[in-house]
Amino acid sequence: MKRFAIADGVEYLEAPKQESWMMNNGLLITGEEIIMIDGRFGDEGTLAFIRDNKVNRYFISHFHIDHVAGAWRIAGETNCQPALNKTEYKFIQSDVALSQATGYQQGGVYHLVKSILAHGMGFRCIHGILPYELAEIEVISKGQLRAIQAPGHSPGHFCLYAPQSDSLFTCDLGLDRFGPWYGFPHCNLEHYLSSIETAEELKARQLFSSHSPMIIESVEVALNRCRNIIEKRHSMVLSEWYKGKRTAREISGENIFYPRTDKFGKRAIPLMSFWQESMVRCHLKYAGLDNEEPL
Repeated sequence: MKRFAIADGVEYLEAPKQESWMMNNGLLITGEEIIMIDGRFGDEGTLAFIRDNKVNRYFISHFHIDHVAGAWRIAGETNCQPALNKTEYKFIQSDVALSQATGYQQGGVYHLVKSILAHGMGFRCIHGILPYELAEIEVISKGQLRAIQAPGHSPGHFCLYAPQSDSLFTCDLGLDRFGPWYGFPHCNLEHYLSSIETAEELKARQLFSSHSPMIIESVEVALNRCRNIIEKRHSMVLSEWYKGKRTAREISGENIFYPRTDKFGKRAIPLMSFWQESMVRCHLKYAGLDNEEPL
């Protein structure tokens, strides 16, 4: 794991294997209290880092599996208190809340979530988790970080800007190989595109994100790539619609987002199909075609 100072008392933490679901990059704020924002370096690696650096609170940026998974161990095995942004913390207070927020219950895949994501990957609710306000990050960092709401990927998703180094931590805006991800019913394509535009307007000198190495060149190209991916997918979804496929399920069968839904094994195909169908719905809603009824 690599550490880079991006402001006084603020370090960027780069995970060793960012493409793995068990890993993501994060930030460490060292001041009157020590706060870690995201940062997953494998279950044991994360616990060891928190203990070695005497982290007081672990701020989870948003409630998706690659950020929440394993946080129940932080709560139970360290003196660090996990917290989730105020908009989303209620989503992981109970199994019922989690299933409703993700749509897994309605999508008929909750049994797979319980057996695969919860048991095997640690995607569980955290009883008693506390909320945090984005303004707290600004106060704790003594103004070295500016919090910017960037919904779309999730309702409470945000970015963090460090004026001192002209750096932007884009969190899960979509700089990784897959690009923008919006596979839950709560995702919103209009908000997502607006968040990309907000990030572009900052004209940061360098970018940091949850799942890709730092970008110090072609920053504008990297952000524009996010938009281009969405626009290309949108064109493909609409093409299938006008060919006569009038439901998200029919269009998702074209595997626009996941060329192979058996990527994680045959048992997980219904889960991958659910995510893909949810992304198709985002595009249909964005185009005003989300009634799923023949015209």
